[in-house]
Amino acid sequence: MSDMDRRAFVGTAAVGGVAAALFAASVAEAAGQSGYFVIAEIVSKKEKADDLRALLVPFAETSAKEPGCLVYTLMEVIGEPGRFLTFERWKDKAALDAHMVTPDIKAIVPKLEPVLAKPFTQLFLDARTGG
Repeated sequence: MSDMDRRAFVGTAAVGGVAAALFAASVAEAAGQSGYFVIAEIVSKKEKADDLRALLVPFAETSAKEPGCLVYTLMEVIGEPGRFLTFERWKDKAALDAHMVTPDIKAIVPKLEPVLAKPFTQLFLDARTGG
């Protein structure tokens, strides 16, 4: 395996590991609770970490107050400034769909492109255990 292949594999494994850890950590919270879950990864260019943080923190605070939002947690990876993950729990898919067309979403999306190192990713999840 070449050095480039090895770095790509390690990077991909790290992303998957972080997502799995987030999901596992939230299972206790989600047990017995229904909802529609989202884990997103948003990564800034190295020199744009502060810019991305300035966009995401108020956006997350506003999103957490939306109807149908049960949990909206924005996290930054320790030791990796500018690498953010969200853990979101919505009442149902309709609540998430409503969030995706809010004025706040429409305002932030064009501001993200210049600061992102790569397109953001989202995992959409249904709880399979609990209530």
